[in-house]
Amino acid sequence: MMFNETSYRIHKECLLVNSENDKRLQKSWFNQDTVDHWRHARMYAPLIPLLRSFPGTSWLTVGDGRFGLDSVRLKRIEPSLKILPTDVSPYLLEEAKRHAIIEDYSVENAEFLSFKDNEFDFAFCKEAFHHFPRPYLAVYEMLRVARKGIFFIEPNEKYPLPAFRNLLGNIINVLKKAAGQVIPHRDSAFFEIAGNYIYTLSKREVEKIGLGLQLPGVATKFFNDHYEEGVEFEKISDSSKLFAKVRKKIAWRQLKCDVGLSFPSNIIACIFKELPDSKTLDLLKKEDFEVNLLPRNPFLQKIVAAFFCCTEAVACLVLYH
Repeated sequence: MMFNETSYRIHKECLLVNSENDKRLQKSWFNQDTVDHWRHARMYAPLIPLLRSFPGTSWLTVGDGRFGLDSVRLKRIEPSLKILPTDVSPYLLEEAKRHAIIEDYSVENAEFLSFKDNEFDFAFCKEAFHHFPRPYLAVYEMLRVARKGIFFIEPNEKYPLPAFRNLLGNIINVLKKAAGQVIPHRDSAFFEIAGNYIYTLSKREVEKIGLGLQLPGVATKFFNDHYEEGVEFEKISDSSKLFAKVRKKIAWRQLKCDVGLSFPSNIIACIFKELPDSKTLDLLKKEDFEVNLLPRNPFLQKIVAAFFCCTEAVACLVLYH
């Protein structure tokens, strides 16, 4: 069996309820007064003005197997959106539909979406890309089925490190080698239970995808987040030590980013197939997105122009023959 097929099977079964703890955890995802909900609300917040500028549009959520809650949260922001949640695992989506949490769903492998080209206006993928065994296949599939663009909220690429931190790490590694210690590969920690390598997303990769496909533009925004065990069950409160710890960790990471000692933990990335109007682009900029209008391939443009010239010449010959 190919590794990716093993990964699909593991991910399909990972949302099955196997214990009371599983039930308790899954129930916590619906609570809107927990530290975990606060964390995820921070991730959606920069997209609120943008989502409200696309009323009535159709959306596909990918990797949305936790009761389709990504689609639910998007509809809370803009109720007129028409959203179909999808995931490789059907179990919680079935339950969500049965309890009218979602209207419908589709069981989909992100690498082989069953939909027609441009069937949706947008595709949305939140914290699922990095779990896919071959994530860039999924990116191109999302771009195929989305007419206007795709959105990601994902862990940010961790390399290259800021210069000072990289220098400090090299010095530490020299000292460790001198002491006879083995230096592990820098990516050794980035594997998960399903066996996947955790594919963090980078601003540069997003730009290269857009450039390679001759798309008009991309937009990116960085932010910092921090997870602590137990946030799913901890209520938001000024007296909560866990809530205070999470906020302090986020603030500390932001400070390190501000002085050039670290990188942001997360990225929001938009790849546009159709460039939004100027009003929408202004909304993005107000939310501190960096909007990058991509250059067109001049050689491809010349080839296309030459092709149309030849086509017109042939048509004229046929017409006047």
